[in-house]
Amino acid sequence: CVLTPWMLRLVVLPGPDQLWPVRRSSDRLALQLPCGNMTFMVGELPETGQLLACSLMSPLDPHLGAEQGSSLVSSTLKMLHSLPLHQGAVGVDLGRRRLFGARRGQPA
Repeated sequence: CVLTPWMLRLVVLPGPDQLWPVRRSSDRLALQLPCGNMTFMVGELPETGQLLACSLMSPLDPHLGAEQGSSLVSSTLKMLHSLPLHQGAVGVDLGRRRLFGARRGQPA
């Protein structure tokens, strides 16, 4: 979790001995979290390799105090620690058949 005076961002890095498929920077990837699906953008740092980042709040309230900021980060970390162990094939299917099929009672 990255908290700055102007934004709160969720950053996911590969764990020890984890190899992620190589993706293009700025590709989008959806992860299923307990709070729902969240879309992350693929980024890369020379020191760590690829990472996933998702903006949670931007801009932040300019009157956010230190105690409120700490509470915000704590709540976000609770969400982080409940990431699923397996990534499902979550994505957005924008195909016309899928879109119009959802209107007839089929799940989107």
